[in-house]
Amino acid sequence: MDDFLPLIDELSIHINDQAKLLYEMNSKLPIENLQLPGISDYYFKKNHNARPFFSIQTSAELLYRSIKYTGKSCSDLIVMDYGAGVGNLYILAKMIGCKMVIYNDIVPEMTAGAAVIAKALGVDIDLYITADHKQTLATLKEKNIQCDIILSRNVVEHIYDLSDFFQDMANAQPQAVLYFSTTANYHNPVNRWYHRYLHWKFEKKDFGPRRGERIRKWMPDITESDFEKLLQATRGLAMEELDEAILKFKKDKQFPVSKAYQTNTCDPENGIWVEQLLPIKKYKTIVAPMDYQIKVEPAFWDTHYTAAWKNILGKCLNFFTQKLGNTKGLWTTAFIYIIVDKKKM
Repeated sequence: MDDFLPLIDELSIHINDQAKLLYEMNSKLPIENLQLPGISDYYFKKNHNARPFFSIQTSAELLYRSIKYTGKSCSDLIVMDYGAGVGNLYILAKMIGCKMVIYNDIVPEMTAGAAVIAKALGVDIDLYITADHKQTLATLKEKNIQCDIILSRNVVEHIYDLSDFFQDMANAQPQAVLYFSTTANYHNPVNRWYHRYLHWKFEKKDFGPRRGERIRKWMPDITESDFEKLLQATRGLAMEELDEAILKFKKDKQFPVSKAYQTNTCDPENGIWVEQLLPIKKYKTIVAPMDYQIKVEPAFWDTHYTAAWKNILGKCLNFFTQKLGNTKGLWTTAFIYIIVDKKKM
């Protein structure tokens, strides 16, 4: 079996050993017998069981990078996997010996499925929290828990109000480094094109029509010209904020300022963005008021597909990404790391 990490120090060797063990354990997991609830069963099979090596590899990389960043040993670290779903990150964090591992997800079925999987693997997670970020932070405060690392994989691009999110994190968990990965890499031109296609697709077929229904609900007599302008102006608004913008226009004919950066769009019912695509400068603008420092680094391509040509392409792109370095490497990498911290970087 290939290594999950380059074996360059004791920490990488340790994490790699546990990653290999987890891979073997997962391969023997009787998924059908576990009866995972609804969405957790679908998500595990589609996103993790279908690409088992890459799933564990991304977890190993996140843990190695974030732990090295803190300069602490595993046994001294309190780690939270935020928006964990039924991935491998929270399990591997416990297997490598982190002092405390906290699982979080907003979907109850995900939490239930994650607990079933951890139990089947014989891994005891210290705390499960099913809540949004505000209630999660409140729970940590009640339990007097201060995290050292808050990790997430493919979550940050879906958060409705990033300013609110980072402000709450800065206030409630000021000692924690936020170490996120996301496939919404604005700086890779192919990636940017693909995500903009997704934005167009969801806006045209789903989110736009549903915003339109809410506009007509409040303003059944709106002119077609105003309707089209308001539909565009409310792109990026959701929930109560969307209704408030519509009612304000109804009252004083003032169009809101769209919250969507370029082509981004979100679900009007819950505010979940479709892979919100933001450049580094935008992230820096968002976190600057919280006295956060931010760094973005390139990650890697999967090289363990079943198709040989995909693996060859992935290895070539990884080679160029490494040669190009942390800045230009963003042009060729599949996904990126976003590191947010109070410390000066």
